[in-house]
Amino acid sequence: MSKSSLLELTHQRLYWPPPHQIWQPSGAGPMVYARLADEKIGNKIRRELEEAKGARVGILAANPLGDATESPLAVVCEFFRPISDNTLKEIYRLAWSFSRTRALVTVEPQLLRVWSCCEPPEPSKVPSPIEEINQASLSEQAANALQWVELVSGEFFEKHNDRFQRSGAADQKLLENLKEVRKQLIDEGLDSGTIHDLLARLIFTQYLFQKKDVDGNPALNREIIQDLVNTNILSKAYDNLPDILENFEDTYQLFRWLNHKFNGDLFPGKGNTEEEREQEWQAEMDKVREKNSYFKKLADFIRGDLELKTGQLCLWPMYSFDVIPLEFISSVYEEFVSKKEGQGVHYTPEFIVDFILDGVLPWDDEEWDLKILDPACGSGIFLVKAYQRLIYRWEKAHNKNITSDILKSLLENNFLGVDIDREAIRVASFSFYLMMLDNIDPRNYWENEVKFPTLRNKKLIAADFFAEDIEGFRTEEDSGTYDLVLGNAPWGKNSITKKAKEWTKKYNWNDCISYGNIAPFFLSKAVKLTKDNGYISMMQPAGTLIFNQGDKNQQLRFKLFSETKVSEIVDLSALRFGLFKNAISPTCIITLENIASNNDSVLYLCPKILYKNQSSYSLVIEPQNIHWVQYHEILQSNKVLIALTWGNRRDFQLIKRLSQGLSLNKLEQQEEVFTRQGITRGNRKKINNDILNKYILQEKKFPKDTFLYLDPKNLSINHDLRTHSRDSTDFTAFNYPQMILKQSWQTKQKRFQSAIGKKPINGNQGLLCSKSYVSIHAKAVQILESAWLSYNSILAVYYLLLSSGTFASYIPKVGVADLLKVPIPEPKENMLEGIETYEDVDQRIREFFEFKDSEWTLIEDLFNYTLPDFKGDTSSPSRQRTQRNDEPELTQYCDYFIRVIKASFGEDKDVCATIYQEPDNHYLPVRLVAIHLNHPIHEGIKIEIIDSENLLKRLNKLNEVFLNQPNSEQEGIYYQRVARVYDSVTWNDIKVPTVYFIKPDKVRYWTRSMGLRDADEVCADIRIAGQQINSTK
Repeated sequence: MSKSSLLELTHQRLYWPPPHQIWQPSGAGPMVYARLADEKIGNKIRRELEEAKGARVGILAANPLGDATESPLAVVCEFFRPISDNTLKEIYRLAWSFSRTRALVTVEPQLLRVWSCCEPPEPSKVPSPIEEINQASLSEQAANALQWVELVSGEFFEKHNDRFQRSGAADQKLLENLKEVRKQLIDEGLDSGTIHDLLARLIFTQYLFQKKDVDGNPALNREIIQDLVNTNILSKAYDNLPDILENFEDTYQLFRWLNHKFNGDLFPGKGNTEEEREQEWQAEMDKVREKNSYFKKLADFIRGDLELKTGQLCLWPMYSFDVIPLEFISSVYEEFVSKKEGQGVHYTPEFIVDFILDGVLPWDDEEWDLKILDPACGSGIFLVKAYQRLIYRWEKAHNKNITSDILKSLLENNFLGVDIDREAIRVASFSFYLMMLDNIDPRNYWENEVKFPTLRNKKLIAADFFAEDIEGFRTEEDSGTYDLVLGNAPWGKNSITKKAKEWTKKYNWNDCISYGNIAPFFLSKAVKLTKDNGYISMMQPAGTLIFNQGDKNQQLRFKLFSETKVSEIVDLSALRFGLFKNAISPTCIITLENIASNNDSVLYLCPKILYKNQSSYSLVIEPQNIHWVQYHEILQSNKVLIALTWGNRRDFQLIKRLSQGLSLNKLEQQEEVFTRQGITRGNRKKINNDILNKYILQEKKFPKDTFLYLDPKNLSINHDLRTHSRDSTDFTAFNYPQMILKQSWQTKQKRFQSAIGKKPINGNQGLLCSKSYVSIHAKAVQILESAWLSYNSILAVYYLLLSSGTFASYIPKVGVADLLKVPIPEPKENMLEGIETYEDVDQRIREFFEFKDSEWTLIEDLFNYTLPDFKGDTSSPSRQRTQRNDEPELTQYCDYFIRVIKASFGEDKDVCATIYQEPDNHYLPVRLVAIHLNHPIHEGIKIEIIDSENLLKRLNKLNEVFLNQPNSEQEGIYYQRVARVYDSVTWNDIKVPTVYFIKPDKVRYWTRSMGLRDADEVCADIRIAGQQINSTK
């Protein structure tokens, strides 16, 4: 049997990429990962494991042809003989330490197995495979759990979600272990700064003990250790780091020797004089010596003998530090040392950093001499990954391995990092050194006297980025210095510093300060420091740049879009819970070019969560979440960005039309209604006798069974005269006739709620309410009836999700100003007659607004599918599989699609649709629909039964067609997830133009409104094609 026969069969039968795309993917990003996996894992197992001689290591990339740097689906290890359990355990340990993928695939001559890389290895236990197939079962079975479509769609990982929990991944466990040992050391009296220094030093030293050269010799090997003994640096020979830590004097002797060899910032002794340097060493040694148990505990930690609070032992011995990606250590360490939780500062997930760098510093380029700045560098994850790419580019440009001198020169000349947190700067320095070492053969560490450059206070500055007296980031003197500025700016209410305020005033940005948020001004200053045609790409608060509608936010957007070219905004608000632990504020990525604005368009991307844990590994942007927005639309209002976050162009046009109609806001301007937020108690400094002994709604919810009317009998009497000192004393809005409106979207009803106040027995006095409600008093009760209908209908939910920045991003509570803009129908008599249910409300609203069927479809689908998807979880209707049998979802999708085509090109056009359906329970995670244009292959919509194997064959052929389409960008239908393929079918010897749609088997992809959107795009494609044909005549 040929060496690759089993993998070749997976390509032929399961439609995996061909074997050569596993070992050497064509795309730049996957190729980097494949090379890294082979260097880190492949070299090690071929050298150290007898059964792995000649083994091949690569990666299974979702899109091996594309250049994006995305976490592979799996590491693939192919062996040419059966392997033992001991060999398997070691390979699993290395794949887990590699920490890049969720899965490991091992291939033996007759056996292919899939393992989870999210379960910590246990020394005495053989890991359990999730799936395994042999050649016989593979030949017999074309549709099974390991079909390519199952893997790339995420269905495989979702089915086995319990085996792919992110909490078991190597980075999470390392973070957990580091936090535990830090806590124990702090409890024993050691300060956190010293602890952080010692742990970084131990990671560095352990790396030296494990990093091996091509001959299998570690950097710190027996020969080196013996030399240290012979030169009286160490008192005796040691085999490992824990044993050294048992001897205090030898530990510091080793540290001093490493400091002498490498220099840099990892060790004490950076003073200007010999005396100052020695004082620093002695100060640390005295602290650690105070209690000899510190090093004993660290030795137990490294041996794996330290007991955690869970009762388990720490996992340190399970890590292979020569396999762990070194930039991953810096990202973990950043969260470990951060003191900024809750202030909008969280360590940036690696895949987000890669996504940003792919846009502004792609791998596949040879320009390497670039100046790069991170003005809020934290532990340096952006800079370290950028360093990795400049190394790759240098080697590509020079066609040879980079030298230690060039590595050092890049650090000294091409990077600058600034952060206000000194702890973060120390970690950044550590991260750079590890990356530098990882690109040098260990044999050269000692022979060529590798020296680390001093980075702290030179290239890594602990300072306020808005200080103007430090070389490297002065606005005037350092103007036009950098080719690229990137990073994750800190943000939060009142986060702006004194120096930042001074800077904004001097450079005319002070009118843009909103809630004291510092983040946007990192962009403003970065532009000044960037070369012409340079790029700025930073993470920013989405609320400030996208969702907030205040005057200062509008002014900020105006200045940004007027003074630079904003090329791309990526709204990450839908992923907020998955991206940053304990953070709920929405974030975005904005990319600017330092060239004059040309009033062009902005690429606005709105990725959504696709399946469980997906947002912990990758950023997937599907076609329906890609929008082009004109500058003038954004400068006029940010409404377009809010609308497109959860809707599409049809929705935006409907929102625009509705906003031109009647609303309480407009009626208030005409003094037909009076509104105010409820009573605010606050500091309770003001006394108001006018509110005494009145009925008040102060509970969080309306009384039970409240629907049309609010009965005062169900309310309490107010005996509290005190309100906030700034609370209004105008109580007109509390007069009868009156409606009370809850500001928050109600989870139970899944809509907003209001009620008209019944007239109290004691006269015309109205009802009071707390500040979580809004009271509306109208001159005519018909206005209140009209408003009641709108606010209790699905129209209000639709309108506010697509127009209110807070509701569209993450807060169920809507501001009063946004609430009052909800459209209401023209008031008339008896508007509420016969209203008994919410279904009655929705039907009445539809009639009063005279919505077209297509418009009401948009409103209903957003309410029934989009909103539950956003506010709910995996049980939401939109995330369920479509129903086979009578195909209700796909039939409606096709019906609405055909309507649009006929409305655009004529009712006489013969358009029909075919829905392909598997006959049994072997359902694929994707659905296939064909729309046949201008020829009556059959009447209307037809369901065609096709077994899974033949459906897969058809999908594979369509994938080939798709890849040959213009602008396919080498992204197959499986990777793109949502694909439109233009082809033809032969019917009675006639070629019939056909559009195929391949999309995941989830309801949200096959709604009626999605049919409208897809048809709009096909119509646009047809018109463009027609124009191109006419232009060539």
